[in-house]
Amino acid sequence: MIQDQDTNIVFLSEWLKIAYPGFFSRFTKLLNELGIHWKTLNYTNDIWARDYMPIQLGKDDFLKYKYWPDYLLENKKDQKTITDCKQTCEALGIRYREIDIIIDGGNLVPCGDFIVMTDKVFTENQVEKYDKSFISRLETELGRRVIIIPWHKTFGDEYGHADGFIKWCGGNQVLMSNHRDTDPKEAKEIKQRLESHGFVVKEMLFSVAKPSPDWNWAYVNFLQVGDKVIMPSFGIPEDKQAFNYIKEALPNCEIRQIQMRSIADIGGALHCLTWNILL
Repeated sequence: MIQDQDTNIVFLSEWLKIAYPGFFSRFTKLLNELGIHWKTLNYTNDIWARDYMPIQLGKDDFLKYKYWPDYLLENKKDQKTITDCKQTCEALGIRYREIDIIIDGGNLVPCGDFIVMTDKVFTENQVEKYDKSFISRLETELGRRVIIIPWHKTFGDEYGHADGFIKWCGGNQVLMSNHRDTDPKEAKEIKQRLESHGFVVKEMLFSVAKPSPDWNWAYVNFLQVGDKVIMPSFGIPEDKQAFNYIKEALPNCEIRQIQMRSIADIGGALHCLTWNILL
């Protein structure tokens, strides 16, 4: 399966340049400095490229799922932001196979031989939680064993994306956000679920006088392309501690930080904004 360290190009929605021109300029400049090849995606309707672009399972194996998120269905204005990536892929010359399972790309986190997803995938597809036949279908389509971690809707997290909780760092190493600061019971269960499959989970817990929960959850949502890493920064004390967590987890990577308060304020960070693949 294609992992972040295998990828060699990053795609960004054309809407990122329109909606956040300052960040787009700083981010693409940093990509250039690191020697990371990048391009923009056409025919998209919002900035969150990760959510609607196919998952790359192999060099020439792209899986397009049904992107129909419940949090964008409540009014017609939000529905207009839903991207069907068919035209986008055609413009890139990318062929894919297609399934009708409803998934958000942010809820697909490859972890070695596994893919981790939150249990929101059951709700979106209107099946009972932990339905065995549905899990079997997921695993057949993805070609990987699926680990389901718990999630429940809270104020500020209506998305249920696994990439807001964890990041695989190679081998059996997983970095986990500081979720226990807001929901210790659920965080404990997520950690135990991963450990039961042989992973060693390192939680990104912060020792600061005045924590910033609106932003410090987002460090785990970093971008890795090959041996280059770009992680969020917010001008808060947690920035340095988060850098050290990621450096310890990925000692052979070059790590850079980019300030992105305005984007994290609307619920996403670098992994959400990008689609990195192997071409």
